[in-house]
Amino acid sequence: MLLAFAALLFSFPEESAAAARQGIKLCLDLLIPSLFPFFFLSSLLISTGLAGLCARPLGRLMSPLFGVSGSGAAALILGAVGGYPVGARTLAQLVERQECSPEEARRLSLFCNNCGPAFFIGAAGAGVFGSKEAGFLMLGANLSAAILLGIFFRMLRGRPAQGMIHRRGEVSLSSLSAELPDCVRGAFTSTLNVCAYVILFSILTALTERSGVLPFLVETCSAPLPLEHSETLCRSFLVGLLELSTGSAALEKATASPGALPLAAFILGWGGLSVHCQSLPFWRKAGVSAAPYLWAKLAQGLLSALLTSVGVKLFPLTLPVMAPAGLLSAAPQLLGQEILALWALSGVYFLLSGKKRLEKQPKKRYTIHK
Repeated sequence: MLLAFAALLFSFPEESAAAARQGIKLCLDLLIPSLFPFFFLSSLLISTGLAGLCARPLGRLMSPLFGVSGSGAAALILGAVGGYPVGARTLAQLVERQECSPEEARRLSLFCNNCGPAFFIGAAGAGVFGSKEAGFLMLGANLSAAILLGIFFRMLRGRPAQGMIHRRGEVSLSSLSAELPDCVRGAFTSTLNVCAYVILFSILTALTERSGVLPFLVETCSAPLPLEHSETLCRSFLVGLLELSTGSAALEKATASPGALPLAAFILGWGGLSVHCQSLPFWRKAGVSAAPYLWAKLAQGLLSALLTSVGVKLFPLTLPVMAPAGLLSAAPQLLGQEILALWALSGVYFLLSGKKRLEKQPKKRYTIHK
């Protein structure tokens, strides 16, 4: 596989560079403005102790429903609001600070890492289907699927064992000024790591298209399907298995198809291999296995598609035949250039503060003992 990837890079260098530029544009226009604020917020909530302070009252709801303590509510809420992979990062931070047990983390990982409202409503709803109502419908179906799966896994695994739910005694609160530098630094590096995976998978998608692998798979899958726009739907499905933004954008030419909206809900509920690779470092820190998480995301995608189909039957939507072009142009820009400037300044601060700490460290003296 590595040799084939190297051969494709040397065979199609211009296409690889163009795909990398497209991935960078996606990061600048959508990912950094939407992810960096929530990475920063989740770090502040956990490091200052506010998440632990709210754990006890929220535990009355989280324990009977999902079999976890109230600390897991931070991962569930921030994961639903901030989008991929905010939930995974929040859960890793909770485990690192011992506010969440490894067993709780394994339970929460099955439903706390979700696509955010910004992408559902702005990019997928308004950008692809030309309807914010479609985005709200898919968002409701996805969140309902996540909650239902959490309750199902709670019933499947039974009541948590005695002492499994982590309970903190006294909650210690830290000052904002003391935690701010580390929170900015951590949010910056996490955002940069996510962007690196997005650029990589943009290149991989372009190479599979240019090499003929993707067209062959699309033709093979769409041939036995007697559906209108079957080729576009199959292309969207296959690309969406790798990367959700490119996969959902491929549906722009098939929005009139009855299967387009459920397919988009499946892609966003599944998340794509790019998102799962972004989440893997956080799962390792939290002690979460990848296989159960992937099966749970597949189940969430299928359940989201089913709930979306039912929602369309109950609340028919009027979608335009030709959706407006431009996935990224319709995505909400959360503070736009201001967030980009803050992200860049935090990187400069990260580099300068690291150099200052090295300069302030006393030189170590070594004594040789005979």
